[in-house]
This record gives sequence, C-alpha cells and structure tokens, in this order.
Amino acid sequence: MQSRFSRTFLSMLAGPIIWAAHYLSIYTVNGIACARPALHGTWAGIPVSSWIIIAASLLALVAMALVYLRQRTRMPPMENPGFLPWLAGALSLLSGVAVVWETIPVLLLPACA
Repeated sequence: MQSRFSRTFLSMLAGPIIWAAHYLSIYTVNGIACARPALHGTWAGIPVSSWIIIAASLLALVAMALVYLRQRTRMPPMENPGFLPWLAGALSLLSGVAVVWETIPVLLLPACA
C-alpha cells in the first residue's frame, strides 16, 4: 500500500517522469533507425522513425494533461490548498515545453544527418 506522501510526490512529478520516458524513447528510436539502414522506411516522404517520434510526443503531451487533470482534484488538503496543484501544473507545463523542444528537430532535420 502506498503512503499518502508517495502518491502526492509521484503525482507532482508525473510530468517530468513522462518527459524522461519520452526523452529515452525518442533517442532510442532515432539511434536504432540510424544504426540499421535496412530499417529506413518512409511514409508520405517522412521517415518512419520521425512518425514514431511525433506520435510519442503527442502521446506524452496527452498523458501529461490527463494525469494533471485527474490529480488536480485529488491532491491532499493542506494549509495552502492551491500550492500542490499549481506545482504539479507548472512541472507538467515545463515538461510539455521540453517535449515540444525535443520534437522540433524531427520536423526540421533529416533523421540521420
């Protein structure tokens, strides 16, 4: 059984945790695609690895939003009831900006330059 502290802590850090998983996944996909030239496929003129990265980015952004909206009402009561939801939202927003920042090169540069 999880304690109240660990649930609150994980819900606050959900955005950065999702960002870290996204970061690991996009570099894994790009590394595999660049290491194995036989896997270079294109769809609509864009490499399949780029499509996978774009899909992972959208999935990460949606997951951050859903986790934040779900946990917003479940934060424990405290002296300043708005602080923990604000902190969770700020961390999710910052993590969302990081996900978008990591995805921009996929749209501007070739996959294995």
